[in-house]
Amino acid sequence: MNILRSFASVFRLLRPCRVAAACFLCLTSFSAFAQAPNQQFVTIGTPQGIVLDSAALVKQKTYYSIKEAIKEPGKVYKLNLSFRKLKAFPAEISQMRNLQVLDLSNNEIAALPPQIGNFGNLQYLNLSNNQLTTLPKQIGNLLLLNALYITHNKLNVLPPEIGLLPQLQRLVLMANQMTVLPPEVGLLANLRILDVNNNRLSVLPAQIGKLANLTALAANYNYLTALPSLGQCTKLELLQVVGNKITALPQDIISLENLRILDLVNNKISALPQEIGSLKRLERLEVSVNRLSKIPASIGGCDSLQLLALGFNQISALPSEIKNLSRLRTLILTGNQLTVLDSAACQLPNLQTLDLSSNRIKRLPDAVGNLASVQNLNLSDNQIGIVPAELGNMIHLQILSLSGNQITALPSDIGKLVDLQTLLLNGNKLTTLPDEITSLVQLRSLEISSNPLSPMEKERLAAKFPNLVGTD
Repeated sequence: MNILRSFASVFRLLRPCRVAAACFLCLTSFSAFAQAPNQQFVTIGTPQGIVLDSAALVKQKTYYSIKEAIKEPGKVYKLNLSFRKLKAFPAEISQMRNLQVLDLSNNEIAALPPQIGNFGNLQYLNLSNNQLTTLPKQIGNLLLLNALYITHNKLNVLPPEIGLLPQLQRLVLMANQMTVLPPEVGLLANLRILDVNNNRLSVLPAQIGKLANLTALAANYNYLTALPSLGQCTKLELLQVVGNKITALPQDIISLENLRILDLVNNKISALPQEIGSLKRLERLEVSVNRLSKIPASIGGCDSLQLLALGFNQISALPSEIKNLSRLRTLILTGNQLTVLDSAACQLPNLQTLDLSSNRIKRLPDAVGNLASVQNLNLSDNQIGIVPAELGNMIHLQILSLSGNQITALPSDIGKLVDLQTLLLNGNKLTTLPDEITSLVQLRSLEISSNPLSPMEKERLAAKFPNLVGTD
């Protein structure tokens, strides 16, 4: 689960700049091979060395140069030749028949030799950041391979023999030029993690839906218009398809009982499944920048939900069942068509961040004061004219943005917000601020520009908050 959380933090920051973020899953990378013309390789055949488990492998020495490794090739279990400006797969490696971890990443290797299939003990292979356009079919001979990383190459296709790797658990293909995945990917019975981010895929093979052990599927920034049936992927915990052209989700997605992270940002989805409340373990649901007009009432059944991001859709109202999301900490509704804040949304006991900016809200309910746990409240760019006194009950507020509204006065109860550090009031119709504002001893940033404040009022505020007042 820690790994999955690290994915979320990485990809959440990716939009849209997250394309440049670190490799999905934040796992240890391994590396790449290629063949120079006229090189001679020793055929190893069936390995005779000892295959070490992960615990024993960690204790083995890592060799960082061919010159060092070739002195005792039988002892080389781990070889790291990354950042060596290699243009071809070094022939000397063929003598290292016990090799289990090979890192040739960040080189200039353009082709992988067929002899790669002779390294039968290999468990970890990284081909990242090279110039590979294809893989030889002999890659299917690596029967012990557990992790294969081929990010940031020029691959446009995988050989069907990729499906012959019975032990493969991690297949990371981010940032290539692939337009299709072979259906044989569906034969990888032990595959846990599949990352095809930043490719040119318009479809995922239906056979992916047979990967019963898959826990993470990332297909961000492709050209997908739909997802295959995933109902058999019952162990799936993370599904990310940011930046595609998906219009609808497969109906059987509601059967993914272990799903924790569902990231659908920047697609063309017009509706969520009516039974989305069946996802009892879902912790993060991100559907910003889509075409949603409403949220199913069953959303209240997502008992574990902690983050709900619905920004930049066409939502005009929230279902009353949203009040059942007792674990929700972050609710993002920026850029929608809300005209009121429903009182049901004010019954979320653990909510810490509420973003309602850029909507059409004209008034706040008195119940907003019930959101006592909220620390960050963004109501900027709405049509709010009156701020209720009950806002003063939000005693844990640290950031309050009311900029770009039509507020003419603030209630004296604002002085109760003793934890407030940032108060943004610019772009309103304020002529004065209440004296109680001086009680905000933690205030570090006060923005009051673009208000019809008199010079005398500005001077008064400047005297009380030196170096904190933003004025015209």
